[in-house]
Amino acid sequence: MGTPARPTTTPNVQATGQQTRRLKKGELLFAEGETSRSMYFVKSGMLRIYKKKGDSNIEIDTIHAGQVVGELAFLDGNPRSASGEALTDCEMIEVSGPVFQDVLTKMPDWLKILLKTVVGRLRTASTRIRQLETASTSFDYSSKDGKRSSHYVYLSPIDVLKISTGLLLVASRNGTSVAGGIDVRVGLLQRYTNQIMGVPVAKITTFMDILEQSEITRIVNENNSTKVILEDIDFLEQMITYLNEENLLEPSKRHDLSVRGFLIMGLMAKHMDRFGVDQATGMKLVNISEIRKLETPEGGKEPFRMEEFTDLVKLGYASSLNIKSQEEMYTAVKAESFLQAYRLQRVVMSIQAVNEQKRKAGAR
Repeated sequence: MGTPARPTTTPNVQATGQQTRRLKKGELLFAEGETSRSMYFVKSGMLRIYKKKGDSNIEIDTIHAGQVVGELAFLDGNPRSASGEALTDCEMIEVSGPVFQDVLTKMPDWLKILLKTVVGRLRTASTRIRQLETASTSFDYSSKDGKRSSHYVYLSPIDVLKISTGLLLVASRNGTSVAGGIDVRVGLLQRYTNQIMGVPVAKITTFMDILEQSEITRIVNENNSTKVILEDIDFLEQMITYLNEENLLEPSKRHDLSVRGFLIMGLMAKHMDRFGVDQATGMKLVNISEIRKLETPEGGKEPFRMEEFTDLVKLGYASSLNIKSQEEMYTAVKAESFLQAYRLQRVVMSIQAVNEQKRKAGAR
């Protein structure tokens, strides 16, 4: 698919046979491989253009208001070379193939030849890009045995580091202090991460959602505009350092936490204030048996097994259990460090969940 033009003014799209097309966020405008002879002028909203690669999708471009999309299939009648999906609610003007054919019959022969030549070259370039994408492979080295898998990772460590660094840069240099954090200029953030660092807007949006869910940022909608409030810039900087260090480690040395281990970690963080500090060591003595009892519904299943706690011990987040009885099984933790590690793992687990969701969506 060719790169759509980016007009500085809204063109006057008033061709006979046009109709208005509206999409909700997440709806598909067209799918890769389908045959259709329509072109779309985007009046409002934003779309992503992506291609299938294996069992996942690769972002190619982001289409904004004032741009045209679907022009190649419109001009040459070949199947769609990529898919288009609404990132936000969109309104478009659809121009059908017959409208263009009427215009084409009135063109001089030399202009028809020129148009066909340009379209053919664009299509050839698009095909070549597809071949290059097929030849390249995105590897994931996250397995504990160090073996690499060739499935596409939607939010790669590099993507995450680029977006996080862009957010830190914009907040530090151009942010405005407000109640509860730093007001970050969204447009400037997108300029750094999308236009300069080359991260697709869809990935930026996805990761910003993760940061909001992890209570690192807060999204505020007011006066028809969206603001991003960075609530903890110090933690963001620590997160960047942690993720970068993890990315550089050998797979066997990374802090890879299982889903069950993360569940236990979250329950410990939830009930941390219930437990006292050992005056001799300064460590919190957390009764895992008490937490399990508190979180077990009456007549229901226990939320975790004690053997699943070993994940936290292996990663150095907690000490081995000191078992005094079935009701008293204590572990010692440094409360501040533990809660910090939990916040970091919360971000990591959210990224993994998104990647798994995208992988499954691509497989359907």
